[in-house]
Amino acid sequence: MKVEGDWVKVQPLDSLRMRVYIAPRGLWLTLDAGTFESVQVNPRTNQIRIALSPQTADTSLARLHIEQPVKLPGIGTYHPQPQLIRERDAYVAKLKPTATWITLIAE
Repeated sequence: MKVEGDWVKVQPLDSLRMRVYIAPRGLWLTLDAGTFESVQVNPRTNQIRIALSPQTADTSLARLHIEQPVKLPGIGTYHPQPQLIRERDAYVAKLKPTATWITLIAE
């Protein structure tokens, strides 16, 4: 974990890299397909940026679940920007040969 300007940057190092809980935002992010490369949080704007690992021969799409089991005062419901298609309660993102970035905003 490191801080750069307004951003707190975390690089998951567990073997799966498919789950991240952001306690200060009450936000649980999980992937059915794909892996997290980096998660960045801006505490000032409540914005979150997610870097998904590059596509592989077996994984061309990521399936992201966004859950907020804790509703915190002053923080709305998070959703991806720009909008992503939803299938079976997961946001579907087409992976690129390099990291794919998704921004989450709270409204």
